[in-house]
Amino acid sequence: MGSDLIKNILTEINIKPFIISFIILMIAFALIRFVMFLTDKLIQITNFNEQREKTIKSLIDSLFAYFILTLAVLNILSEFGLIKKSTFLTGAGIITLIAGLGAQSFIRDIINGFFILFERQMKVGDFVSINEQFLGTVEEIGLRSTAIREWSMKKIYIPNGEIKTLKNYYKEMARVILEIIVPFEEDHPLVLEALEEICRYMNDRYDDKLYKIGTVNYSEFSVYGVMSIDGRYGGAKYIITGVVNPTSQWIVRNRAYEHILKVFQEKNIRLAYPRVYWHDDKK
Repeated sequence: MGSDLIKNILTEINIKPFIISFIILMIAFALIRFVMFLTDKLIQITNFNEQREKTIKSLIDSLFAYFILTLAVLNILSEFGLIKKSTFLTGAGIITLIAGLGAQSFIRDIINGFFILFERQMKVGDFVSINEQFLGTVEEIGLRSTAIREWSMKKIYIPNGEIKTLKNYYKEMARVILEIIVPFEEDHPLVLEALEEICRYMNDRYDDKLYKIGTVNYSEFSVYGVMSIDGRYGGAKYIITGVVNPTSQWIVRNRAYEHILKVFQEKNIRLAYPRVYWHDDKK
């Protein structure tokens, strides 16, 4: 009698949809694992660096997982009669459309993040300016957002889709530009001599930080001469420039200004500053 009862219950309960649904899920997860295996093999034969490899693999895996699981869920719903077989493709299209409309910004962030990495616009450790608003060191480049650490040590997360302009201060080389303004009354041949001396010192002292192509140096510090005699600056403006390795640009700039002060003090050359002239109209 007990066996007959169990048989009747099993007859009333159609277990076929459950079995098929289980098989569908197993196939879906197997396909996802297979895609992950393929992306692993593909990444092994590329020349991308580790950060870009992880991001690209995560992007491909996520897109395929989303597509496969969507089809699996629709198949399971059709097995239980919740949607008709004939409307399967229509249902898939509707779900995809709804998901797409709800995730437009998400997809935009991912695509933009992909191109940032693929085009090597920046990498972790670079010092960047984003949208002329955020300035700091890149700490993370994710699928959806990029994280930078500001000088104040605040960590800022910026959605990749909102990155419109990007300045990378650590891209291959950096030009150090030094502006020196001396009063018009100074002995300008003496100023030029002092600046030339400073350039020779910088080229010798920081030779290892100058940007070079092989062993050839095209970027030594040199004087551009007088670049402006605009009275608003309080004197004549001289420019010194040199091209250095990007990570050294600020330390070299600071040391250069320190040496300029030292040499100018030794040679009794004054630095200019804006002047305010008061005219008494009553006199």
